[in-house]
Amino acid sequence: MIATDLNTLMPLPSVNSTSTPGAQTPEATDQDKAALKAAARDFEAAFIAQMLTHSGLAESMTSGEGKMAAAFGSFYVEQLAERMADQGGLGMADSIYRQLERYGETDLTGGETL
Repeated sequence: MIATDLNTLMPLPSVNSTSTPGAQTPEATDQDKAALKAAARDFEAAFIAQMLTHSGLAESMTSGEGKMAAAFGSFYVEQLAERMADQGGLGMADSIYRQLERYGETDLTGGETL
């Protein structure tokens, strides 16, 4: 399912917990990295879905098949976008992941953007 909550794109609290004495080292855990990758992939899937929707794909696939078929066009587009993102999509997810990762590293060090 495509994430619609933009808060999932914010830095993860466990990565940014440097103010607590004795907190874990400012290294992102595998779970944090997986969450960032999932958020980046979900964002790319949402972007692809919007592109496909505005291209008229849903309408062209269901034209002439009545209102019931048209009601499911958006579901088809969403699933198609998710599968495209899973298979590499447009390559945006990797770039978004790297930027989110850098943002988290910058926040950890308290320094400026790398």
